[in-house]
Amino acid sequence: MTPSSRQDGLLPAGYLGPTSFISALEEDSELVCSAKEQPQGGPEFVAAQPWWTQRAIKAISHLNEFPVMKQLIQNYYSMSQSAAIAAPLVFDTLARIEITYNEKLGGTNEQLSALTTSIIRNTQEVLDISPMADATSFYELFTGSSLRLEIIGVIYALAGRASYFGLSYSPSSTNTTRDAEFPRQMLTASDTIIQICKCLTPTNDLTLWLVYENLLLSSVVLGDSSSATWHRLGELATYIFELGLHRDGASASLPPFLLESRRRLFAASYQFDKSVATFLGRPPLISLRHSDCPLPLDISDEALVGNHSQMEAARSSLTAEGWSVHPVFQRAAWIRLRFIIGTFREEILELSLQKSGLERLDQLRDVLRRCNQAWNSLPELFRYSEACWDTDLPASVKLMLIVSYLAYLYNGFLIQSLIVEDYPNAREDLLNISATILSTVLIFGRQRERSFDIQRDFFWTLLLFGFSSASVLIRALQKQARTQQPISYYGSRATLIRNLSVFISHLESMARPGTAGFSFFSRATTIFSQIITEVLEPGSIEPGLESGIGNESNDIDSMFFDIDGTGLLDRTNIANVFDQMLCEF
Repeated sequence: MTPSSRQDGLLPAGYLGPTSFISALEEDSELVCSAKEQPQGGPEFVAAQPWWTQRAIKAISHLNEFPVMKQLIQNYYSMSQSAAIAAPLVFDTLARIEITYNEKLGGTNEQLSALTTSIIRNTQEVLDISPMADATSFYELFTGSSLRLEIIGVIYALAGRASYFGLSYSPSSTNTTRDAEFPRQMLTASDTIIQICKCLTPTNDLTLWLVYENLLLSSVVLGDSSSATWHRLGELATYIFELGLHRDGASASLPPFLLESRRRLFAASYQFDKSVATFLGRPPLISLRHSDCPLPLDISDEALVGNHSQMEAARSSLTAEGWSVHPVFQRAAWIRLRFIIGTFREEILELSLQKSGLERLDQLRDVLRRCNQAWNSLPELFRYSEACWDTDLPASVKLMLIVSYLAYLYNGFLIQSLIVEDYPNAREDLLNISATILSTVLIFGRQRERSFDIQRDFFWTLLLFGFSSASVLIRALQKQARTQQPISYYGSRATLIRNLSVFISHLESMARPGTAGFSFFSRATTIFSQIITEVLEPGSIEPGLESGIGNESNDIDSMFFDIDGTGLLDRTNIANVFDQMLCEF
């Protein structure tokens, strides 16, 4: 149950589940209403405080750059394959805010102050959404004369991330200093808005949009390993639970377009959480075992915000599993796909913390079986094939296909790595899947020569998926060279060495002074090259160094342990590469 009204005292408690203190009172409506009432003594937030107004004025002043933001966001959505907020919800909002910009932002302090006062007053009002509302009436709740802080923060966060990705509002822009500062300015402004909204208004759907987009911006500006980004993820999870997105029944009274929007946001947040948890080795914050939110339907953004007949027509074109029967790539489909991959990642994370033994082995194999089964049951157009590179599909779709495939393979890699931890001799499957990942990464690398759009993304793919698989393979070859014992890999050894050599050449090309992670890539290139030399020319090892030559293998470990010391984590966003790449395209 979700209290729907706000008194003039404390902000309401939000979603209350089946074990809450009022669950036993559900049959008595009067008692339930009484239990929901907020304390009446000493209201905390009745009138806007002066410091709120001053901070809000500073944040809202960034609207003077609205034309820049609008162009950035339009560029982003023209490329994005899986943005969580449907495009019409953003574009129609932009069009309405543009009217306010033209009418009420003339550059004078008086106009800005008057607009800010109005926005604060609007934000204090409960965002009351009728079950019969359509998209048009929804926009009227937070734009025009009802313009609210939350939606301004959403615009800032989207524009900041688009700017970070290089989707410049001006192709001729040469002000690199300003371009570099813009994402951080948008992060600060959206942060300020979040803090003000915490005091002014109950959690609502716009709050969730804002916190989600602010988190994604934080992850690229501050890095995924930063404490601030981790705290923002925790805040997003808290808001999700407070509004009840994890429990589908809590949203039953919402209009269909908003219900589907919530499902998209929950699925996107869930996957992002699993990506962070995997990289940082921390428990996930959004657990599926406490959720029953179904997958969003594979319908177009236009159908989502359309009228009843358009929505029903879209529903009639779905399979029983919720996929479109038409061979189309829609944002909701990619959100569904990465959510499915994320559900198995959650199980893998849980098993990684369990005690090793036969029981865990059986569970790992069961997860692997179901993961493979889920992948094979996807609509065929979403299952990557190397042949896609010879089609006329957009580069962004091809990127989504190969990165989704790599994320699926990476689940298998993690499972096989856990199995090898318990049973060191069971390396065959780990080596095989590592070889598949590496060859797929290199196939991606060959395509970057065809398309400039793909070049920048190869860096992240190489870093996230290539390093882990290459490290496993190169260690196995090194062990074989030293012990003269065959390794449990039945593919072509020559092909394996050739692929590793190409991988090293890619590392070398990235080890340029002034680039992100220069010291990391330089060190990795040196270590990997030395091991390949040892594999190809065992006689090149100097006498007396055999016992110490294993340092290269140890260096691979220390290279990853010391990754933060290289500055790579502070300057790039590798923890959520998969999510950010999907959000970018």
